[in-house]
Amino acid sequence: MRQETDRLREPAAWALVGFLALRLAVDALRVLFGVGSGVDGFRARAYGGQSTLLDALAPVLLAAAVLLVTHAGRPTPRARAITRTALGVLAVQGIVGLTAALGALAYDGGGFAHIPAGARVEQSALNVGVLVLFALCAYFLIVVLGAPSPPTVTRGRSLPPQEWPSYGRDTTAAGQPAATHPAPTGQYPATGTHTAATAAGDAGSTGEAGVVPPRPTAPPPARAPGRTEA
Repeated sequence: MRQETDRLREPAAWALVGFLALRLAVDALRVLFGVGSGVDGFRARAYGGQSTLLDALAPVLLAAAVLLVTHAGRPTPRARAITRTALGVLAVQGIVGLTAALGALAYDGGGFAHIPAGARVEQSALNVGVLVLFALCAYFLIVVLGAPSPPTVTRGRSLPPQEWPSYGRDTTAAGQPAATHPAPTGQYPATGTHTAATAAGDAGSTGEAGVVPPRPTAPPPARAPGRTEA
């Protein structure tokens, strides 16, 4: 179950960022160029579309998409690409939203109705608050991009020698094997361990080359006193 959800994290993040980018493109074309709006004049379109461009939910969703691929488990292979894309969408939406907010300040209502000063102040305060939220989200995304990537293990590539544990031998600080410890008292080496080097050492102790000294024989049995041989 865990592996299946991990595979869905990256597609879900891409879908979320892609949806926000598509909505930004549609709103920007409608407000800046009047595509599909039916309203004449940039200031009128800006006043009507500023709340759509400066949406407080957009930076929250972008941050959630980045958190999904970076902190909801092990970072995915394309986590940095998703973070860069989210940061780009956030920056473009912030610039277009700020442009619309400034254009809305110059709108006086046209020939329909006069916009009171209180409504302008209220809308401007909301816009400033959303822009602060945009800035905080951008700072978070920059911090995520600046964080070092976790180490990955490449298949078929061995670890450094010092990371492998040593089994059955002692190593010194220089990495060289230490001297072999002698067998405990009462134990004998396995059959076949008496090598030529051992035989040469025995020969050197007796002064003869290649000759193994004879084994000592047991002393004769002691005779009881007062008993003679027949």
